Amino acid sequence: MVGILMAILLAGGLVAVVSAAEGISWVGAKPSVNLSTSHDAMDESNLALGSGERVAAIWTSVSTHGVFLREATEGNWGLTTPLASGQAAWYPAVAYSGTEAITAWAQGAARYPRSIPRAVMQRDATALQAQTIITPVFGNVEISLVIAPTGMHLIFAATTNTDTIGYPWDLYYTHRYVTETTWSPPTIIITHAQVLPAGITPAGIWSPRLATNETGTQFHIVWEQETTALTHTVWYAPGAWHAGTLALGAPQQVSPPSQGYTVRPNVAVGPTGKVHIVWTELIPGSTGSIINPEEQHINYIQLGDAAPIRISGPAIRVNNNKPTWTTSSLALNGGRLCVAWHGFYAPLGTPGTEDIFMRCSQNEGASWPSIINTSESAKKLSIFPTVKIDAQGQAHVVWVEFVLEGNWWVSDDFFYRTGTSTITRVFLPLVLRRS
Repeated sequence: MVGILMAILLAGGLVAVVSAAEGISWVGAKPSVNLSTSHDAMDESNLALGSGERVAAIWTSVSTHGVFLREATEGNWGLTTPLASGQAAWYPAVAYSGTEAITAWAQGAARYPRSIPRAVMQRDATALQAQTIITPVFGNVEISLVIAPTGMHLIFAATTNTDTIGYPWDLYYTHRYVTETTWSPPTIIITHAQVLPAGITPAGIWSPRLATNETGTQFHIVWEQETTALTHTVWYAPGAWHAGTLALGAPQQVSPPSQGYTVRPNVAVGPTGKVHIVWTELIPGSTGSIINPEEQHINYIQLGDAAPIRISGPAIRVNNNKPTWTTSSLALNGGRLCVAWHGFYAPLGTPGTEDIFMRCSQNEGASWPSIINTSESAKKLSIFPTVKIDAQGQAHVVWVEFVLEGNWWVSDDFFYRTGTSTITRVFLPLVLRRS
């Protein structure tokens, strides 16, 4: 007779046991909160944490062409505040200056084609209206905003050239002191061709992200560099704030030469000064296409390490609709470091729907416990997460969901969820066979 003895070992912390390919359940997390309730949320969104357990979430809409802000204090969400309307808006950003939410976004008559003139807009939550930082600019106009004791710092990728063929987008920087209301004239700090060797035709800069230390004196910038040959690499540049000026150091490529298609980077820095960078690695596979790659992986590296590691586990799949590439977010508070991304795990060719996954290190990237399924939204597409970590070790995540109506995936709503980042130990069933 053959008997099977199954024992599940539970030891310390919060523990969950499920298939590693699906991600463990987010034990103890609060239920997801629908912040938009509009069925009109656009892909990208953003999130900020402030003092007094403040949380600010910002998103844009598809058909009503609006920008919306909603804030919570001690877990209680207030009413939605419309920030702008009348034009298409995308890449919203939010950060706290004291107790006030500071917001920014790109807008134009339409998001596509990218040759349509657009503007970078900014509004304080208590201001009566938004102000224009720059117009006209062209391109994707992806925005990254941070606030520190040295003021408000904003970067974006764009061009003032109406001919956007080849995506010749440069990296712009602008600054505003907290006690003032106007921004400095945006200036180019990295050109679209600056880091490429002679003979390589540049295409432009995508997905810039900015991080700063607590004093706002040291800055860290990452971006995706594209060429007309459709190679993509991830670059990093340090910056120092001195006498009202941001001075950049020498840029360096952080994605390894063995990875020919690295996209959508992000960056964080903690009190120890260690710089943490993540990006998406695309594997074209037999299709040869990076538009719909066969595999994708989230790579993580601490600046200065010899090589990155894949923290996303098995190969990530993404459906062949917008977006076809996974995008990651990372956050750091003390030694707690969390990375979130979207996708699904299944054998090649097997259909699936994207969830939001998260993995959190408790020792600033030295080790990575199991992957958490944050959205747990079966039969919906959950995409574009943003993650933040508060001083108590709670992770806060926002994302947008799409639902299938007929043959089309259409916008559903904008969601928020919070729970502990310290799910420390996971043990799968131990199976012992005796005869």
